[in-house]
Order: sequence, then C-alpha cells, then structure tokens
Amino acid sequence: MLEIDQSYTVLGSKSGYHADSAKVSTAGITHSDTLHVALLLKPVFEVGQTFELEDIYYDFDKHNIRADAAAILDELVRTLRDNPTLHIELSSHTDSRGSDAYNEALSQRRAQSAVDYLVSRGISRDRMVAKGYGESRLVNRCADGVPCSRDEHQANRRTEVTVLYY
Repeated sequence: MLEIDQSYTVLGSKSGYHADSAKVSTAGITHSDTLHVALLLKPVFEVGQTFELEDIYYDFDKHNIRADAAAILDELVRTLRDNPTLHIELSSHTDSRGSDAYNEALSQRRAQSAVDYLVSRGISRDRMVAKGYGESRLVNRCADGVPCSRDEHQANRRTEVTVLYY
C-alpha cells in the first residue's frame, strides 16, 4: 500500500533488457486507487545491431589474438554466457595495404581467430559466424594510395560484432 502525498520511483527490469523507471506521485489522491505505470524495456541487443569490440586490434599482417585483445574478448565471453540465446557475427577488417584478395583472406583468418578464442573459452561455435571483409569497410580515409599514419591504419584492423538473432 502506498502512502498519501508521497513520490515513488517504479523500476522495471528483466534479463536481456535495459531497465526503465518512472516517477509516480500519490499527491492529491484521497482514496484507494490503482496506479498504472507504463515502462519500456528495450532489448540489450537488437537484431542487426553492430558494435565494435573496442581495442580488438591486430598487428600488421597478423591474425593472432594479442594479449590486450584477449581481455576484451573475455568480456564478450561473459556477455555470451549471460545471454545464451545471443548469436553473433564476428566481422574482421584490414587496412588498405596489400591486395584486395590477400586482405580478404587475412580478415577471414582474423575473424576465425576471434571465434576460435571464444570457443576455447566454452562458447558454442554454433552461436558464431566468422566473416572477413578485407579492406571493403574502412573507418577512415586511408584507402589505397592515401598516405596515412600507423595509428590511422591500425584503426582499420579491427573486429566488430553484429547481432544475428537473440
């Protein structure tokens, strides 16, 4: 039972959804009544949503998982364990140096390395797809023939996650 002339916060939460809250007041209510509160719980993950795994970068011409990247992938392991119906695509990308065909193959090896790492931590391979995009989705101006710094090229050597279904 709520007290008269008071303010309350109603919080709604559910696993796999962002919590929502609303403020309600009993000010001016003089008799017993039912208060209705509408809350919107949005899914944590939406199909088609893509997010970059921050700091999952690769050394030039390499596909191995670096120690700094392993720590970030371990966070993804926790997310996948907490959301057992989450299925993802791990998309890897290269910088523009090298031929298109070579970069596509390298990015596929990078994506597969990320999947293999997650599998080694107990995540089912059936929940993941590895996809290499080569240099087809650069995040900056560093296309073939454009002079760029080492850091600019590094920004393109990344892995992203796309939610396939949840």
